[in-house]
Amino acid sequence: MAPGALSGILQRGPFRSSVETGCGGSTIVLSHASDHHIAFAIEGKDQTITELRKQSDLRTENVIFIEGETKDTLPGYSFEGEVDLVLMDGPHAYPLPQIEFAYLFPRIRHGGWLIVDDIQIPSVYDLFHFLERESSVVLEEVVVRTAFFRRISAAEHEPDGWVLQGMNRHTILRYSWRDRLRLLLGKS
Repeated sequence: MAPGALSGILQRGPFRSSVETGCGGSTIVLSHASDHHIAFAIEGKDQTITELRKQSDLRTENVIFIEGETKDTLPGYSFEGEVDLVLMDGPHAYPLPQIEFAYLFPRIRHGGWLIVDDIQIPSVYDLFHFLERESSVVLEEVVVRTAFFRRISAAEHEPDGWVLQGMNRHTILRYSWRDRLRLLLGKS
C-alpha cells in the first residue's frame, strides 16, 4: 500500500477491532491502530507471515493470523461481534474480491470503514464501482489506488435484494428493451 493510504488508516483510528485480507505494512500499522486485528493471509513461498512476525515494529499481541486462501478461511471463521475496519487487499482474481466482500461487509459496524486496495486492477475496480453506487456506504477518499468507504447504513438488504442495489437500478437496455417497450405501450 502507498504510504499515504497507510497514513489514511492511522487518521481514522484507533480501532477496537479490525480485519484485513493479505498482510504486510498494513498489518504493522493496524497492529498499532487496533486493539484486536485479524489478518487472513497466505504464508506462500516467500514466508510472508513468518517474515512479518520477525518485524520488531509489529505488535504481535494485537494480531491473529489466519493462514490460507480467503475463499476457504473466511466462510468458516467465527467472528466475535462487529469490526471497526475491514481492509481488503487479498487475492485479486475475479470473483475473489467480491467473495471477500460478501463475507466481510456484514461484519462492519455502522460508521465503520471498508478500505479497498488496488482499485487499478479490473476485478477490484468492479467491486469499487459497485460500492460507489451502493447506498449503505459513502466513498470518503481515494488515496493513490486505495478507496476509503464509510458504512452509513446498518440495515441489511433482504436476502436477494438485488433491486435495492444501486448497480441494479436500471437493467441493461440491450437485453431489456422489449420489456420496456411493452411497459410503455401498456401491453403485458
